[in-house]
Amino acid sequence: MNKIKTWKIHSTKEILHTPIFKVHVDSSECPRTGRRGDFYKFKFGDWVNIIAVTSENEMVVIRQFRHGTRKFEIEIPGGLIDSTDSDPVFAGQRELLEETGYRGGNARILGSVCPNPALQDNICYTVFVDNAVRASEPAMEDCEDIETVLVPVGKVRQFVKDGKIGHGLVLNALMFYLLDIEEL
Repeated sequence: MNKIKTWKIHSTKEILHTPIFKVHVDSSECPRTGRRGDFYKFKFGDWVNIIAVTSENEMVVIRQFRHGTRKFEIEIPGGLIDSTDSDPVFAGQRELLEETGYRGGNARILGSVCPNPALQDNICYTVFVDNAVRASEPAMEDCEDIETVLVPVGKVRQFVKDGKIGHGLVLNALMFYLLDIEEL
């Protein structure tokens, strides 16, 4: 299985720096052909998505406008793991509270993925929180406008089938959740 070799990176240069991400270009050499090329990489911090379920078996979902699709998307709470977070579980609990005003117990990681290994090197963690309850008003950032909705867990599958949920990382988080509850 280890027939291919690691590419040689000749140089790396940052070509764009924004508040959300950086773009680097690597001059790399293909080990099979010796041919060099430029490969672009988006440098994001690690992210977290949260599956929060109430004691009434309702999932805490959010609805917000997304500039990429220019439409309202149904998602789950999530965001950047920042320097004040001790770990992804803490970040998940923080993001859940900030975006929805909900908190819960037994928080744990269900899984993690690399959102797009062709262009990114970050990790997105899925954190599960059970017995979620409304504890406060949301504390959204200045450029956030989020609606919190409780959806019966059984209806979430239909949202996916109907295309109401189309965000790839949310679908991935839901897969981790479904795999987890099937194991119970």
